Amino acid sequence: MVVAGRIVILPHAEEVGLRHGSALATITSTTGRLNLVVPDRRGEENREAVSYDRSNGCDGTEKCSTTSASTNRPPKQHCSQATSPPEMSAVSAHCRATAMRRDTYEFHDMFGFCVTEAEKAAEDYERRKKGYSGVYLARWQYMITCWDNVKHDTLKKYCRRGVPQPMRCIVWQHLLRSWGMRERFPGTYMRLRSQPLDSKDIEDVIARDLHRTFPTNRLFREGESGQGLEMLRGILHAYANYNTGVGYCQGMGFLAATLILQVEEEEDAFWAFVALMEDERYMKGVFSHNFPQLQCAFHVFEVLMRQTMPKLYAHLHDRHQIQPYLYAVHWFMTIFTYYFNFGLVSRIWDMFLCEGWKPVYRIALGLLKLEKQRLLSLNTETELLLALKSIQESKRPVEVLRAALKISFKSDYLKDVVADYNAQPR
Repeated sequence: MVVAGRIVILPHAEEVGLRHGSALATITSTTGRLNLVVPDRRGEENREAVSYDRSNGCDGTEKCSTTSASTNRPPKQHCSQATSPPEMSAVSAHCRATAMRRDTYEFHDMFGFCVTEAEKAAEDYERRKKGYSGVYLARWQYMITCWDNVKHDTLKKYCRRGVPQPMRCIVWQHLLRSWGMRERFPGTYMRLRSQPLDSKDIEDVIARDLHRTFPTNRLFREGESGQGLEMLRGILHAYANYNTGVGYCQGMGFLAATLILQVEEEEDAFWAFVALMEDERYMKGVFSHNFPQLQCAFHVFEVLMRQTMPKLYAHLHDRHQIQPYLYAVHWFMTIFTYYFNFGLVSRIWDMFLCEGWKPVYRIALGLLKLEKQRLLSLNTETELLLALKSIQESKRPVEVLRAALKISFKSDYLKDVVADYNAQPR
């Protein structure tokens, strides 16, 4: 996508990290009709390396002179063999650490994702020691049976505390107002699912992205049951026919897959996905031409960050020119499903489906607040971007939610910020 005159890619599983010296890459945007090319930055990186070597006494074209024995330092190498800048080393270390972590995933969490033994033990502990009480479960059961009579403030309070996992299938459909849609429109989903797409390009892009969606979840893992992949293919295909103006865009698969894991039945998950994509409270406009809602979300997030954490805002935005579209694309386009622990994702979606975008901003701000001091201590763009991309690591859901809910701003203020943005000429 193009945001503020720059190309931004929603990264996939094998594309995480900064691509220093990578070859030209082609991505497909929106409905598969637009190909964008990421500029080759090898020339810039070579210039950066030469600049780094020159700062150590090398002119970038010939061997550096040796130092005297009294300095007790080894001779400097030719620039082509010189040590990479610290930023490059940080990227390599990050990639190696990621590869090592992948080898340790031997267990599955309650949602079917590969986790480490320690993560599995922590999940089991949380479920045993901090599960919901019988009274809390009974209260949710009562609200489900009397859904139309439940006050919004009551529902909001309970969604912030978390929807019990066995009840998310029903509660999420009620929150999305998609409950009973399959009965109201019988046969519609199967017709859209079997109907050919307008463009072969869209079908190819969907097929390519299927295996990049939750690749560590056994339901979506290639070579196992394949059930999740076929459900995901059917839902994305049907929606591309349902809304030909949007078609398909990278990131939509994560939203649909999240609903598949929670709603379970394929047709119910499709109607839940339609509600999610078509409702102005949620994702309507995020994937439309020029991504208007996404750009609005970036603007709102910047305003809220400047208000709640002015020092960090100045450090990221003013000093290093790091704007939200460089690190928060996947936060807002996939509502945190791309990187984050699915238990935390489920808690975030409990609030998101109840309240709209307000808790999304609070979670994003809460993450920055938890890492505020570390981010302020970093002094290069690469270090900051790597820290922001891994900001979710080692975070307990309760810790993130507690930090997020401490960040306070009025819903009316949020509406005013959105209204001011929409009133600006473009």
